[in-house]
Amino acid sequence: MGQSTSRAPSRALLEASHEFPGEYLIKAFGPATEQFRVAIHAACTQAVGARLELSERVSSKGNSICITLALQAQTVDEVILAYERLHDVHGLRMIL
Repeated sequence: MGQSTSRAPSRALLEASHEFPGEYLIKAFGPATEQFRVAIHAACTQAVGARLELSERVSSKGNSICITLALQAQTVDEVILAYERLHDVHGLRMIL
């Protein structure tokens, strides 16, 4: 891996603000569809395997969703990879 990209926070920032291994939270916003849910889960599973917990909150109108991903990341590279994979998900509107 090595280099972070504009899709993820910088490696230096991640290492300065988080301890690895440890939990890292990402919030992904998009359409409230099963396709989006499955794609978000698959994207993060590619980065951290089964070391992942998801929770979701659907908007009051029911058309948007925020999926909170709790990654049990072993390394900073796994977090960077998760951001990379998430940015490839169709329908992604925002990541926090």
